[in-house]
Amino acid sequence: MLSVDDVVLDRAAYAAARPARRAAAIALRLGRRLHLGDLVTVEVENLETLRYQAQEMLHAEGITDEGLAAEELAAYERLLPHADSFTATLMIEIPDQDRVKDELVRLQGLHTSLALEVDGRRYPAVDVPPPDEVTSERTFSVHFLRFRLDQDAVAALAAGSPGRLVVQHPEYTASAVLPEALGKDLAAEMTAAAS
Repeated sequence: MLSVDDVVLDRAAYAAARPARRAAAIALRLGRRLHLGDLVTVEVENLETLRYQAQEMLHAEGITDEGLAAEELAAYERLLPHADSFTATLMIEIPDQDRVKDELVRLQGLHTSLALEVDGRRYPAVDVPPPDEVTSERTFSVHFLRFRLDQDAVAALAAGSPGRLVVQHPEYTASAVLPEALGKDLAAEMTAAAS
């Protein structure tokens, strides 16, 4: 759960702590980042990654009011792991800024073309739109995705079975092995969410 108690609303206090928090967040995210080919990166979220993102958003928007902070945190809380699922941020990284629009049109639907494979079974990703939007067929540079797993998959990841993230799109195909440590972390985070 994300609450106002999890963030620093005093801008000066957060500014002082920000460099250390940023360094810790970068280190954490590196271990939760997978590259699928040369254009797609997926970062698996958890309480700590989402807390950091929320804190940065509050800082960037200058939000110091507890009520407004609680509203912002609700947008991130919906992305926390559940007993049967986890979320990830999909980023389509197109280096040539003049080609972004054309490339996103070419990759239309890529955000609905990802799946996690565990023990020969596929668990497709589902787009998680922002709270004030409905699911869109349009592909953007950044999407939040939720992967729903059954208990067999959670148990397999906890036992160290390999997982693999796969994107199968008519214009883009790639995969990446889920590191065993990350798979075990995901299983632990989903199990903790169940209690």
